[in-house]
Amino acid sequence: MYVTPAQLIDGPDRLTELSELLHVAADLLRAVIGGNDTDAWPPEEVAAAEDAVATVQRAIVHADGEIEARLAVRGYVLPMDPEKFPILATWGRAIARYHLHPQRDRTDEDRGRIERDYRDTLRALDLVAAGKLSLGADDPLLEGEDGAVRMTSRDRIFTRGTLGAL
Repeated sequence: MYVTPAQLIDGPDRLTELSELLHVAADLLRAVIGGNDTDAWPPEEVAAAEDAVATVQRAIVHADGEIEARLAVRGYVLPMDPEKFPILATWGRAIARYHLHPQRDRTDEDRGRIERDYRDTLRALDLVAAGKLSLGADDPLLEGEDGAVRMTSRDRIFTRGTLGAL
């Protein structure tokens, strides 16, 4: 997994956003995601929270699939390590949040951000697939066999020969 449920609730207002979306108390959702004690809540609420976390897990699996589909085009060995490539967690978070919000209202600033982040993520992944964007300094497809960075360019357009006596 490139992103975890705990990462989806990390950050300003993310826990509240997800708990409202899934109709689960924020403290209970945090407890279930964190694997903490849930004895303080009624069993039916705990069951609802566990169902909500299962929904989150499905969105994460979907996000992983979207990421890996694009990385496979480029030839990366999958799955990749999100610790080594933290941008994958960021992209996974954006995709999972998008799929968890079934009604994305473009007039709502917060939900508009979710849609924008999703589109930006897909653009970035498409650039990685096309070889125009790397995953960072440790990107295995940037290194040659000897560990040196490979760079390619087109032939020079302006040379002494093409410019003549200028």
